[in-house]
Amino acid sequence: MSDYKLTVVIAVQHSQENLPEIIRMLNPVGHENVEFIFCCTPADSETDSLVAGFDNVSVLSVENNSLIPVLWGDGIKVAQAEKVALSTAHCVPTKNWVDTLLAVDMTTLPAIGGIIENDSAASARDWAIFFLRYVSFAPPQQKKQIHEIAADNAVYRTADILQHKDLLEIGFWEPSFHARFRKAGLSLELDPEIKVVHKNHYSSAQFFAQRLAHGKEFGLERAGKISTFKRRLLILLSPLLPVIFLKKIISAVLQHGGYNAKLITAFPWLLLFLLAWGLGEAKGYLAFGRHVKNDK
Repeated sequence: MSDYKLTVVIAVQHSQENLPEIIRMLNPVGHENVEFIFCCTPADSETDSLVAGFDNVSVLSVENNSLIPVLWGDGIKVAQAEKVALSTAHCVPTKNWVDTLLAVDMTTLPAIGGIIENDSAASARDWAIFFLRYVSFAPPQQKKQIHEIAADNAVYRTADILQHKDLLEIGFWEPSFHARFRKAGLSLELDPEIKVVHKNHYSSAQFFAQRLAHGKEFGLERAGKISTFKRRLLILLSPLLPVIFLKKIISAVLQHGGYNAKLITAFPWLLLFLLAWGLGEAKGYLAFGRHVKNDK
């Protein structure tokens, strides 16, 4: 590894508007021992100019329409430090974010995740996106070992990720890596001192497409681990997926207790985006079946 103590990989997907604020918070000039990599597609064409002017900042261009896990994966592959922190340009870190990541002790931990707060100016659509992705990591939280963390605000030991190059070939889809870590007897930790603020810049159509694509990838990955009978059963039951996920989200929001009013206004958007995931997951199961059939 290099003299860098930390590599920060920021995935930029329809979110370049946040980059000036993100750069201010990261303060590359004040962190010469940190490498910053911004991974983007042509959709965020101003990324280069918005983050230019720092010796320890680089921009990695990725194929158009690449998903965030693919952006992360490409950044991780060129990371030079022993620790690699991940986020997206839809999340703005706090001023002490980098210093906190530099200070965390990862001697026995492959990964540490932080908390994610929603922007106070968020729209109903933005709240729906927050509930879908981050409500389980919303403040307040206590420092604790946890089953799952969000890679959108997390730091990893680079070597632990690189041990699973078979997974990294298709990007950094964190649930698959976390499952490998747990299988190896390693634990994940949540640290509330590591904090970012979610400031969404997806349009409705962009996030619908993102959920559709992520759902399909999940369906494809899951289909490879189950029997043909179970896969066909899941295809038949796929119309129920949005309902199942909605119940889990409502339960998490009610358990938190601080977002009940926001849930009401976000409800129509939640239904729409959950429908996108359900359709995508079903497409993944179907696509896997066609792939198996064509291989015979």
